[in-house]
Amino acid sequence: MARLSITDQLADLRRTYTGENLSQAVPAVRDGESPLPAAGTQAQAQLEAKVLLAACTAASMLQLMPPASIVRPAHAFRTVEPGETLKLYLHDRALGPLLFELLPRTEGGFGMGVAGLEHRQHRRSAELTTGDAAVVLVGVDENAWDLGMRYVRWMHEHRGVEYTDGGGTDDEVAESATGSALLRRVHLWHDASWLRALPMGGAWFVEWAGGPAEAEIRAALAHPGFGIAGQTTLRRQEAPAQDVEEGMRTYPWPEEFVSAVTAGDPDQRPDRR
Repeated sequence: MARLSITDQLADLRRTYTGENLSQAVPAVRDGESPLPAAGTQAQAQLEAKVLLAACTAASMLQLMPPASIVRPAHAFRTVEPGETLKLYLHDRALGPLLFELLPRTEGGFGMGVAGLEHRQHRRSAELTTGDAAVVLVGVDENAWDLGMRYVRWMHEHRGVEYTDGGGTDDEVAESATGSALLRRVHLWHDASWLRALPMGGAWFVEWAGGPAEAEIRAALAHPGFGIAGQTTLRRQEAPAQDVEEGMRTYPWPEEFVSAVTAGDPDQRPDRR
Protein backbone atom coordinates (compact mmCIF):
# COMPACT_ATOMS: atom_id res chain seq x y z
CA MET A 1 0.00 0.00 0.00
CA ALA A 2 1.38 3.39 -0.98
CA ARG A 3 2.24 5.72 1.87
CA LEU A 4 0.04 8.76 2.31
CA SER A 5 1.47 12.05 1.19
CA ILE A 6 2.50 14.60 3.80
CA THR A 7 -0.61 16.58 2.91
CA ASP A 8 -2.84 13.56 3.48
CA GLN A 9 -1.15 12.79 6.79
CA LEU A 10 -1.60 16.37 7.98
CA ALA A 11 -5.22 16.37 6.81
CA ASP A 12 -5.98 13.15 8.71
CA LEU A 13 -4.36 14.57 11.83
CA ARG A 14 -6.24 17.86 11.53
CA ARG A 15 -9.52 15.96 11.26
CA THR A 16 -8.99 14.41 14.71
CA TYR A 17 -8.99 17.95 16.13
CA THR A 18 -11.79 19.46 14.04
CA GLY A 19 -14.05 16.66 12.79
CA GLU A 20 -13.81 17.94 9.21
CA ASN A 21 -14.14 15.68 6.18
CA LEU A 22 -11.31 15.21 3.68
CA SER A 23 -12.68 17.75 1.22
CA GLN A 24 -12.42 20.38 3.95
CA ALA A 25 -9.16 19.35 5.57
CA VAL A 26 -6.98 18.62 2.53
CA PRO A 27 -7.24 22.09 0.90
CA ALA A 28 -6.83 23.71 4.31
CA VAL A 29 -3.49 22.06 5.09
CA ARG A 30 -2.31 22.26 1.47
CA ASP A 31 -3.01 25.95 1.01
CA GLY A 32 -2.75 27.33 4.53
CA GLU A 33 0.28 28.78 6.29
CA SER A 34 -0.53 26.72 9.39
CA PRO A 35 -2.08 23.24 9.53
CA LEU A 36 -4.55 24.54 12.13
CA PRO A 37 -4.55 28.36 12.29
CA ALA A 38 -5.27 30.46 15.35
CA ALA A 39 -7.73 33.35 15.52
CA GLY A 40 -6.24 36.27 13.62
CA THR A 41 -7.17 39.06 16.04
CA GLN A 42 -7.75 39.58 19.74
CA ALA A 43 -11.38 40.44 19.01
CA GLN A 44 -11.83 37.17 17.13
CA ALA A 45 -10.21 35.20 19.96
CA GLN A 46 -12.52 36.90 22.48
CA LEU A 47 -15.64 36.00 20.52
CA GLU A 48 -14.53 32.40 20.01
CA ALA A 49 -13.74 31.99 23.71
CA LYS A 50 -17.24 33.24 24.53
CA VAL A 51 -18.70 30.82 21.99
CA LEU A 52 -16.90 27.94 23.72
CA LEU A 53 -18.26 28.97 27.11
CA ALA A 54 -21.77 29.26 25.65
CA ALA A 55 -21.46 25.90 23.89
CA CYS A 56 -20.59 24.09 27.12
CA THR A 57 -23.62 25.57 28.87
CA ALA A 58 -25.86 24.85 25.87
CA ALA A 59 -24.74 21.21 25.89
CA SER A 60 -25.96 20.93 29.48
CA MET A 61 -29.40 21.92 28.26
CA LEU A 62 -29.18 19.35 25.46
CA GLN A 63 -28.80 16.68 28.13
CA LEU A 64 -32.19 17.73 29.51
CA MET A 65 -33.93 17.81 26.15
CA PRO A 66 -36.05 14.73 25.45
CA PRO A 67 -35.10 12.00 25.88
CA ALA A 68 -33.24 13.40 28.91
CA SER A 69 -29.94 11.59 29.37
CA ILE A 70 -26.45 12.20 30.73
CA VAL A 71 -25.21 8.90 29.33
CA ARG A 72 -25.25 9.77 25.63
CA PRO A 73 -22.72 12.39 24.46
CA ALA A 74 -24.12 15.93 24.34
CA HIS A 75 -22.18 18.60 22.48
CA ALA A 76 -23.18 21.78 20.65
CA PHE A 77 -20.79 21.27 17.71
CA ARG A 78 -20.06 18.23 15.59
CA THR A 79 -17.45 19.93 13.37
CA VAL A 80 -15.39 23.10 13.40
CA GLU A 81 -13.71 24.54 10.32
CA PRO A 82 -10.90 26.88 11.41
CA GLY A 83 -10.06 29.79 9.17
CA GLU A 84 -10.10 33.56 9.13
CA THR A 85 -13.77 33.27 10.10
CA LEU A 86 -14.53 30.17 12.13
CA LYS A 87 -17.25 27.95 10.68
CA LEU A 88 -19.28 25.86 13.11
CA TYR A 89 -21.47 22.84 12.32
CA LEU A 90 -24.08 22.19 14.99
CA HIS A 91 -25.55 19.00 16.39
CA ASP A 92 -29.31 18.54 16.12
CA ARG A 93 -31.34 20.86 18.38
CA ALA A 94 -28.22 22.73 19.57
CA LEU A 95 -29.03 26.02 17.83
CA GLY A 96 -31.70 27.26 20.24
CA PRO A 97 -29.72 26.55 23.44
CA LEU A 98 -26.59 28.08 21.88
CA LEU A 99 -28.39 31.24 20.79
CA PHE A 100 -29.97 31.64 24.21
CA GLU A 101 -26.51 31.69 25.79
CA LEU A 102 -24.91 33.94 23.18
CA LEU A 103 -27.49 36.58 22.27
CA PRO A 104 -27.56 39.57 24.63
CA ARG A 105 -30.16 39.64 27.37
CA THR A 106 -30.69 41.02 30.87
CA GLU A 107 -31.69 38.47 33.49
CA GLY A 108 -32.05 39.09 37.19
CA GLY A 109 -30.59 42.55 36.70
CA PHE A 110 -27.38 41.22 35.11
CA GLY A 111 -26.26 41.48 31.52
CA MET A 112 -25.75 38.06 29.98
CA GLY A 113 -24.77 36.92 26.52
CA VAL A 114 -22.41 38.83 24.24
CA ALA A 115 -23.11 42.56 24.20
CA GLY A 116 -23.58 43.93 20.69
CA LEU A 117 -23.77 40.51 19.06
CA GLU A 118 -25.81 40.73 15.85
CA HIS A 119 -27.23 38.24 13.38
CA ARG A 120 -26.74 38.34 9.63
CA GLN A 121 -28.70 35.78 7.67
CA HIS A 122 -27.29 34.18 4.55
CA ARG A 123 -28.93 31.68 2.26
CA ARG A 124 -27.44 28.57 3.87
CA SER A 125 -25.79 29.91 7.00
CA ALA A 126 -26.16 32.41 9.80
CA GLU A 127 -23.41 34.78 10.88
CA LEU A 128 -23.01 36.07 14.43
CA THR A 129 -20.89 39.20 14.56
CA THR A 130 -19.74 41.89 16.95
CA GLY A 131 -18.60 44.04 14.05
CA ASP A 132 -14.90 43.28 14.50
CA ALA A 133 -15.25 39.50 14.84
CA ALA A 134 -17.62 36.82 13.58
CA VAL A 135 -18.44 33.12 13.52
CA VAL A 136 -20.57 31.34 10.94
CA LEU A 137 -23.17 28.71 11.80
CA VAL A 138 -23.15 26.49 8.74
CA GLY A 139 -26.43 24.99 7.55
CA VAL A 140 -28.56 27.40 9.57
CA ASP A 141 -30.92 28.77 6.95
CA GLU A 142 -33.77 31.17 7.61
CA ASN A 143 -36.19 28.44 8.67
CA ALA A 144 -33.66 26.92 11.09
CA TRP A 145 -32.92 30.35 12.52
CA ASP A 146 -36.61 31.01 13.12
CA LEU A 147 -36.96 27.72 15.00
CA GLY A 148 -33.90 28.52 17.08
CA MET A 149 -35.33 31.92 17.94
CA ARG A 150 -38.65 30.38 18.96
CA TYR A 151 -36.68 28.39 21.52
CA VAL A 152 -34.92 31.57 22.67
CA ARG A 153 -38.21 33.43 23.12
CA TRP A 154 -39.68 30.51 25.05
CA MET A 155 -36.66 30.44 27.34
CA HIS A 156 -36.97 34.19 27.88
CA GLU A 157 -40.55 33.72 29.01
CA HIS A 158 -39.78 30.61 31.06
CA ARG A 159 -36.83 32.25 32.83
CA GLY A 160 -38.36 35.71 33.17
CA VAL A 161 -35.77 37.52 31.08
CA GLU A 162 -36.37 41.24 31.50
CA TYR A 163 -35.36 42.51 28.08
CA THR A 164 -32.96 41.83 25.25
CA ASP A 165 -32.39 45.18 23.53
CA GLY A 166 -29.09 46.59 24.71
CA GLY A 167 -28.46 43.72 27.13
CA GLY A 168 -25.48 41.44 27.37
CA THR A 169 -22.04 41.91 28.86
CA ASP A 170 -18.85 43.19 27.30
CA ASP A 171 -16.61 41.67 29.98
CA GLU A 172 -13.47 40.19 28.48
CA VAL A 173 -12.67 36.50 28.82
CA ALA A 174 -9.30 35.84 30.42
CA GLU A 175 -6.74 34.00 28.31
CA SER A 176 -9.08 34.20 25.33
CA ALA A 177 -6.47 32.89 22.89
CA THR A 178 -6.48 29.60 24.79
CA GLY A 179 -10.27 29.43 24.79
CA SER A 180 -10.32 30.12 21.06
CA ALA A 181 -7.69 27.44 20.44
CA LEU A 182 -9.71 24.90 22.42
CA LEU A 183 -12.85 25.67 20.41
CA ARG A 184 -10.90 25.12 17.19
CA ARG A 185 -9.93 21.69 18.54
CA VAL A 186 -13.18 20.76 20.26
CA HIS A 187 -13.64 17.55 18.25
CA LEU A 188 -10.95 15.97 20.45
CA TRP A 189 -13.72 15.46 23.02
CA HIS A 190 -16.50 14.24 20.70
CA ASP A 191 -16.62 10.81 22.40
CA ALA A 192 -16.92 12.29 25.89
CA SER A 193 -20.31 12.41 27.57
CA TRP A 194 -19.85 16.14 28.11
CA LEU A 195 -17.21 18.87 28.13
CA ARG A 196 -16.76 21.84 30.46
CA ALA A 197 -14.15 24.53 29.83
CA LEU A 198 -13.58 27.87 31.54
CA PRO A 199 -10.72 30.26 32.33
CA MET A 200 -9.29 29.87 35.81
CA GLY A 201 -6.30 31.91 36.91
CA GLY A 202 -3.76 32.00 34.10
CA ALA A 203 -5.01 28.77 32.52
CA TRP A 204 -8.17 27.16 31.20
CA PHE A 205 -9.71 24.38 33.24
CA VAL A 206 -11.01 21.60 30.98
CA GLU A 207 -13.09 18.75 32.38
CA TRP A 208 -14.89 15.93 30.61
CA ALA A 209 -16.51 12.58 31.35
CA GLY A 210 -15.63 9.38 29.52
CA GLY A 211 -14.02 9.49 26.11
CA PRO A 212 -10.31 10.26 25.67
CA ALA A 213 -7.78 9.73 28.45
CA GLU A 214 -6.02 12.72 30.01
CA ALA A 215 -2.72 11.57 28.52
CA GLU A 216 -4.26 11.48 25.05
CA ILE A 217 -5.60 15.04 25.34
CA ARG A 218 -2.37 16.31 26.90
CA ALA A 219 -0.37 14.89 24.01
CA ALA A 220 -2.78 16.34 21.42
CA LEU A 221 -2.60 19.82 22.95
CA ALA A 222 1.21 19.62 23.09
CA HIS A 223 1.63 18.49 19.46
CA PRO A 224 4.23 20.71 17.73
CA GLY A 225 2.03 21.38 14.71
CA PHE A 226 -1.51 21.13 16.06
CA GLY A 227 -1.16 21.89 19.76
CA ILE A 228 -1.81 25.12 21.65
CA ALA A 229 0.48 27.58 23.41
CA GLY A 230 -1.80 28.40 26.36
CA GLN A 231 -1.84 26.62 29.68
CA THR A 232 -4.59 24.11 30.49
CA THR A 233 -5.55 22.13 33.55
CA LEU A 234 -7.11 18.85 32.49
CA ARG A 235 -9.40 16.54 34.41
CA ARG A 236 -11.19 13.46 33.12
CA GLN A 237 -14.05 11.84 35.00
CA GLU A 238 -15.46 8.41 34.43
CA ALA A 239 -18.48 8.33 32.15
CA PRO A 240 -21.80 8.36 34.03
CA ALA A 241 -22.84 4.85 35.01
CA GLN A 242 -26.45 5.80 35.77
CA ASP A 243 -28.78 8.00 33.77
CA VAL A 244 -30.59 11.09 35.02
CA GLU A 245 -32.99 10.96 37.92
CA GLU A 246 -36.70 10.93 37.25
CA GLY A 247 -37.10 14.57 38.26
CA MET A 248 -34.86 15.71 35.40
CA ARG A 249 -37.35 14.26 32.92
CA THR A 250 -40.11 16.70 33.83
CA TYR A 251 -38.75 19.91 32.28
CA PRO A 252 -41.73 21.68 30.67
CA TRP A 253 -40.71 21.35 27.03
CA PRO A 254 -43.18 22.70 24.44
CA GLU A 255 -44.27 20.15 21.88
CA GLU A 256 -42.27 21.74 19.05
CA PHE A 257 -39.00 21.07 20.92
CA VAL A 258 -39.77 17.37 21.42
CA SER A 259 -38.24 15.18 18.74
CA ALA A 260 -40.86 13.34 16.70
CA VAL A 261 -38.58 10.30 16.89
CA THR A 262 -38.68 10.22 20.69
CA ALA A 263 -42.20 11.56 21.27
CA GLY A 264 -43.47 8.13 22.29
CA ASP A 265 -40.85 7.58 24.98
CA PRO A 266 -42.08 7.37 28.58
CA ASP A 267 -40.65 10.78 29.55
CA GLN A 268 -42.37 12.48 26.58
CA ARG A 269 -45.94 12.18 27.73
CA PRO A 270 -47.64 15.55 28.30
CA ASP A 271 -48.20 14.75 31.98
CA ARG A 272 -44.45 14.19 32.39
CA ARG A 273 -43.29 17.55 31.02
